[in-house]
Amino acid sequence: MTSSGNIHRTLRRLKPALRRGTLRRRDRAELTFIDPYAPVPAQGPKLLLDTTVYIDELQAKLSADFDIWLRSTVTWHSTVTESELLTMIGLLDPNHPQSAGLAAEVTESIERRPPQRIVNPDRETWREAGIVAGLLARLQQYGKAEQRRVLNDALLFFSASRAGLTVLTRNVSDFDLLQQLVPSGQVIFYDI
Repeated sequence: MTSSGNIHRTLRRLKPALRRGTLRRRDRAELTFIDPYAPVPAQGPKLLLDTTVYIDELQAKLSADFDIWLRSTVTWHSTVTESELLTMIGLLDPNHPQSAGLAAEVTESIERRPPQRIVNPDRETWREAGIVAGLLARLQQYGKAEQRRVLNDALLFFSASRAGLTVLTRNVSDFDLLQQLVPSGQVIFYDI
């Protein structure tokens, strides 16, 4: 099948032209949140961590119970979250006295990732993410900054789906909407 044939197949599956009107964010009771006090089932989901998890870990915002829960699961990582974290290093003011230490912490966090547990979006994932990010930006009337942010979230969402993983995130606003557009994608939310 040609490259354009794959795009047409993706467009038929996602049906962006049929989507109209702003999406409503669902009530918390309609979403899946982790219970860090509940034991992780032996066959619990394999998790792809969103950037929020790394940021909360670096800022020591995760509770001890959440940390224990997370360590008892099978976690995967993404080049998308790596890029988002490395963007933070580029944004650091080199004249600020804490910048070097923060850059070192972010770098160490990325270097601890086991290479065999890293997901990298392929061409089809980029296509799906591009279509859905554009669709979401249109439906929600996102500005330029929001459009770029939701593309990364869509890349992570579709990467997880393609690999049979569940996204773990604190970002309810974007991932709720992504899951509404593509209900087959799996997401678990957490609070800090």
